[in-house]
Amino acid sequence: MLPAFLRHSLYPLAAMGLTACGGPAPAQGAAALPPTAEAPAAKPSIAPKPDTDPVHVADARGAGAPHVHGLADLAITREGSTVMAELISPMANFGLSESDAEFSATVTAALPGLFRLSGGGCEASKPHPMASEGEGHTDAVVHVVWTCARPGEAASVRFTGFAVFPGFETVRAIYITPDKQTAADLTPSSPDLPLK
Repeated sequence: MLPAFLRHSLYPLAAMGLTACGGPAPAQGAAALPPTAEAPAAKPSIAPKPDTDPVHVADARGAGAPHVHGLADLAITREGSTVMAELISPMANFGLSESDAEFSATVTAALPGLFRLSGGGCEASKPHPMASEGEGHTDAVVHVVWTCARPGEAASVRFTGFAVFPGFETVRAIYITPDKQTAADLTPSSPDLPLK
């Protein structure tokens, strides 16, 4: 479940953007990102890993989308001088046990470098990680907030987790402001989401 500061920003904007583009409005409470032209929702881009159960059905409290190891969702919003990011990912992408639902000291120490915001003179807060347990799976949820001197000059966000956590294969990213919506699939060879 998205925190209030992102939920109130993303749902109305996503509904307006999708409806304006001719797509269906998302269901109330849905946190799944809209499909991009490069990666249609009907065709998963992540192949199951051997000896694992990578797909779990989300419960009523979850995001409403399948839980797929290797795949994560990143939502970025901007309000005034603040840029906020929320990453929702299976714990397994961080190399963590879903049954323990705990962040190791090693993973927690690597979180401050998980995202890099370029431009805008922005200072990041300490990342806030938590576990979100559902029926049969556990997701990691990581929040980061930047305070920017020149928020209009923020140019891109880079997801650096591909190099640190090899469990990440694709991050479906979306950037939403009152004026625009941008989405892209981030991969190890293309880790940047443009904000302009």
